[in-house]
Amino acid sequence: MRLVSLFVIFLLIACTERDPDPPLTQKKFKTVYNEIMILESYYQMNFRNLNIYKDSLRKSVDGVLEAHNVTFEEFEKTYNYYSKHQENFQDINNDLIESYSK
Repeated sequence: MRLVSLFVIFLLIACTERDPDPPLTQKKFKTVYNEIMILESYYQMNFRNLNIYKDSLRKSVDGVLEAHNVTFEEFEKTYNYYSKHQENFQDINNDLIESYSK
C-alpha cells in the first residue's frame, strides 16, 4: 500500500505543470504597464464611455508596445503571469502608485 501511495505522489509531482517565466522582465513589464495605465486613465477621464475611445486607446497601446519592442502577446502573457502571482503584481502596483504620488 505504501508503494502505491508513493507512486501516486510521484505521479502527481511529475504531472504538475511548472509555471514558465514571463516573456518580459519585471522591470520592462513595469515600464510598459505604467505607460498603458496612464493612457487608460487619460482616456477614461476625458471620454468616460469605452465605446468612444476603445479604438483610439488600442492604437495608443500599440504605439507604446512598439516603442518598447514588445508584442501584445508578450505583454498579455506577462500580465497573465503576474495575475497568477499576486504578491509580485501587488509589488509592481505599489511601486507605480508610489511613483504617481511623487
